[in-house]
Amino acid sequence: MITAAIGLSCALSASALATETGALTASIDGIRNSNGVLVVAAFDDETAFEAMDVMNAAALAIVPANEGRVSVAFHDLPTGSYAIAALHDEDSDGNFDLEGEVPTEGYSFASMGRSGLPPRFGDALTVAGPNTSRTLTLRYWN
Repeated sequence: MITAAIGLSCALSASALATETGALTASIDGIRNSNGVLVVAAFDDETAFEAMDVMNAAALAIVPANEGRVSVAFHDLPTGSYAIAALHDEDSDGNFDLEGEVPTEGYSFASMGRSGLPPRFGDALTVAGPNTSRTLTLRYWN
């Protein structure tokens, strides 16, 4: 009977942990104009992050662009780590525009270095929690 009670207690604890949630606020700086929309995604999957597959992001927000700064709050995310990416779709066409291999629209990733290259998934992670926030600064090549 004690074993059953311990097993039930462990199951309830695991269930409670599985349903814990947190919040994550992403502030996007350096938005050069108010054209189009800002796409902000929080990824919990390395493959989706590396492919920039926003349709398979854990959380996604598409908000009107606003010159300067925009903040997006993701509430009730399952407790865990997320890599954040932001894209400024200036013409609202749903595509990230390129000239050859050079982006013509702004983008940023959490932990993006000076090179402008996307960081590795593990380097870009932020843990969702009660008051977690991360600031990203958009980069434009043109």
